Amino acid sequence: MEKEFYTISVYVDNDENLIGIPCGESDQYGIADIDKVVLLKAPYSDTQIENFIEEVISYCYTKKHNDSSPYSTIEKYTKKKGFVNATKDLTLLSIVKTALNYSLMPTFNDFEKGPLAIDDDERILANPYKKGELAEIIKDFIQVYVRANIFYKEMQELEEEKKNKNATEN
Repeated sequence: MEKEFYTISVYVDNDENLIGIPCGESDQYGIADIDKVVLLKAPYSDTQIENFIEEVISYCYTKKHNDSSPYSTIEKYTKKKGFVNATKDLTLLSIVKTALNYSLMPTFNDFEKGPLAIDDDERILANPYKKGELAEIIKDFIQVYVRANIFYKEMQELEEEKKNKNATEN
């Protein structure tokens, strides 16, 4: 049976591997991630990215969310307790598919709250999309939100090192 929407979480690690988690029904939350993880290791082609996204979407609603588990799917996958801790080294891309379009939204990782949606950078793509369009958006998000984030994180660490070095010298 066709659903009104399908939502997936795609986490991108620092090596640009894609970790896809589909949603399912939940008595407790309505809709939530299910215990299914699909991995696409970098490097990958545009076709592989688009096939990966469609595969993850195909698993939506294939089972119910595990309401009895105190841990989210990403916590189980990373083996780190706490959603904020489990996602701190990942960038989340939220993807929703409806009959008319795909909504792709990047997130910014808040070190206290975890991933926060960046509404201003939501991208809407027609369903069906042209070959390569979906992959282009995913690659753009990786360029801006993963690579840039690593760069800024490294700059911040270097600044901290400089401050610590100066503090110990004085």
